[in-house]
Amino acid sequence: MLTGAATRVLYEEWSAAREALVVRVLAYVLMPDHFHLLLWAEQGARVRKFLQRTLAVTSKKLEPGRRFWKERPRVLPVYSREVLQTKVDYLHGNPVRRGAVASPAEWRDSSYRQVVMGCDDAPFVCDSWDGISG
Repeated sequence: MLTGAATRVLYEEWSAAREALVVRVLAYVLMPDHFHLLLWAEQGARVRKFLQRTLAVTSKKLEPGRRFWKERPRVLPVYSREVLQTKVDYLHGNPVRRGAVASPAEWRDSSYRQVVMGCDDAPFVCDSWDGISG
């Protein structure tokens, strides 16, 4: 389950991986059993490396000797700003579609308040979208 300590471990690894691999985390939402993440990198291979590293490191920390993550990540390339915005809206809407909250702004483990509302109280701070075109 992605709660408490597991959430902190994941956020810490995202921070370390984005620095090491020069990958931007543009938006995210953590659900109790999975997460959605929108990443950007100059070199697409770095996105896969980011995910491989994140899943391996968090699995070792959260359930040593066992497989914490049950599914492989699904990577979808995004080639336009319009599609990028559609994906961001989709991921932020996940807690609402699941019936967990009435509005994306109510879900704590999400970039919605930062990315959409401009608030600075997100538990994980996303990177700037500056310089990203499409």
